[in-house]
Amino acid sequence: MVVNGRTGLLSNAPIEISGAGPAGLAASIAIVHAGRAACVYEKHEDVGNRFHGDFQGLENWTTEFDVLEELESLGIETSFEHTPFREVICFSPDGTPREFRSEAPLFYMARRGNKEACLDTALKHQALDAGVEIRFGEKLHHLPNGGIVAQGPRRADVIAVGYLFDTDMADCAFAAVSEDLAAKGYAYLLICNGRGTLASCLFDDFHNERQYLEACVEFFTDKVGVRMSNPRRFGGTGNFSLPRTARNDNILFAGESAGFQDPLFGFG
Repeated sequence: MVVNGRTGLLSNAPIEISGAGPAGLAASIAIVHAGRAACVYEKHEDVGNRFHGDFQGLENWTTEFDVLEELESLGIETSFEHTPFREVICFSPDGTPREFRSEAPLFYMARRGNKEACLDTALKHQALDAGVEIRFGEKLHHLPNGGIVAQGPRRADVIAVGYLFDTDMADCAFAAVSEDLAAKGYAYLLICNGRGTLASCLFDDFHNERQYLEACVEFFTDKVGVRMSNPRRFGGTGNFSLPRTARNDNILFAGESAGFQDPLFGFG
């Protein structure tokens, strides 16, 4: 609940949220389900501006509960496109493959961006249907009455560079840990339903991003015979530095604004 600092009374005004990414939208939906109003401010004209249909995984190996059931328990509908993956092959620094399998999904592949069936768009529709007010094209600079900051990474601890592409390859997931492919980080190749994402995630030596990316293309071509049609470059940043606290008085920090992102293969 937001406390009005001048009166000390609980405010009936909408709880304000800065940022319409998954963290901000999920927070707004939870607020409405709790019986309060929510207003989300997003500086861009739509959701998913940082992404272009690239794949990310909803990690499902941390607890005994399925992540989709966990989302539904919070009032988040799984109306976005999601594909269960029960197998992933990881390459060690010397190129040796290790295969990991699970009866339950290891993760669910989801697409990010502003297209239909993407995670971001699905959450936007759910928020609007729930009665959340979303103000696109407006940046919230101050939260004098408290609220939630969910603006994405506050600094670049890691950068990701890669290709989005079309392919005739079967669904698969690969990861590789090697200083030749990603300084202090990892590389990955994800293919699902005829689309692919190949990327290098760097925690160091950012200025050599192009060389690392091309080394990743060569590596996955040699190891798994990756076939890319219509490749498109993409890039982004992430924040993995956990803060001492995710609260500043009556302001909460959510998602990457608080450093809440799983650094293990980028699945959170």
